Amino acid sequence: MIITPAQPARQSRPTLILACCWALGIGGTTMMPLLVTNAMARLRLDEGQATMLAGAEMLGMLAGCIVLPALARRWPSRLTAGALVLLVWSQVLSALIVSAPAFAAARFAAGFCEAQMIVMVGICLACHRDAERLWGVVLLLSGLAVAGVFTLLSLLPGVANGSGIWYGLALLAAVLGVGAVRVPVLMPPQQPEVYVGRRRGRAEVWLAWGVFVGVYSVQAGVWAVSALQGERIGLSLPATGTLLSLSSLLGFFGAVVPAIPALAARRGLTVMAALAVMSASVAGFFTAHGAAAFFIAQLALNAAFYTVMAILNSFISARDRDGSLLSQSVVVTFAAVALGTVGAGALFQGMGAWGVILCSLLALAGSVPLGLKALRARPAPLPF
Repeated sequence: MIITPAQPARQSRPTLILACCWALGIGGTTMMPLLVTNAMARLRLDEGQATMLAGAEMLGMLAGCIVLPALARRWPSRLTAGALVLLVWSQVLSALIVSAPAFAAARFAAGFCEAQMIVMVGICLACHRDAERLWGVVLLLSGLAVAGVFTLLSLLPGVANGSGIWYGLALLAAVLGVGAVRVPVLMPPQQPEVYVGRRRGRAEVWLAWGVFVGVYSVQAGVWAVSALQGERIGLSLPATGTLLSLSSLLGFFGAVVPAIPALAARRGLTVMAALAVMSASVAGFFTAHGAAAFFIAQLALNAAFYTVMAILNSFISARDRDGSLLSQSVVVTFAAVALGTVGAGALFQGMGAWGVILCSLLALAGSVPLGLKALRARPAPLPF
């Protein structure tokens, strides 16, 4: 079955295939805190060294998002099948390896394979008329799958220092790979280049990327210091991990908010409301004094974040001819994640929680005019 822009994918099977593919693409980033903890225990590294090793996976994703879009168009089936096989073996090797350089190489390979999954979803949803609804469902289903596994693993005893987590990830890749390997059949025909409105469309994409930077830097920054905040209010590390994994799992339901009929035609208003919720959630998170407030604030932050992501991903796909814009968006988001992670850590240590709150509110406030200007109009009709 081929999905074309003139044939919205309302069947469940294509949606499940895309969700499987996207879940494999975001698996490493979603579970990164658990993977860093495991690398610290198994390889006997400090947190900085373990983070750098796990960061090799991020570098692999960046490299893949730069290199793979053009190649994936030419050899989609071969690259997808090869990436799935290599991804499974990368997870297995991560369980067996105890050498830091070899471990970093395995994580780089895993990230490169995950990039192929992201690229393929971008290609399949490029210029798709039903992209907004599909993105919401794909983000929800893939998020529930990955965050569900994250939650389950975080509850298992001894997962932080054993090799079982990597075998679990290998099994997850093998199971989801059964669906993801079929993603090439969903590729639409390549669309011709259209010069009319391209400059304006590109400017709108840059504005959307500005919003990406704002929301991703805040989300990553809060996530980076969440364990420190939990410790500050008296939560144990296992309790903090459980609350964060559950908030991540339930927060993915925010991705379906833009598909609500009353909000479908009000993308700008929906993004502004989500940014307001993120702002209130950041303030609530860092002023929480108990587990309930800690959890609710993180849940609201995650739900609002995925609401914005569903809208922005569909916005990018509507202007994407071949999936390359979505891949470039991943590069932008990783830069934002690095900025937020490093910045929040320094702010929390130097200025405390109020420093993180202030900078987060400034970043989100700066996203408001960018989002309003980018989302004020839909793209011009495409010639097909």
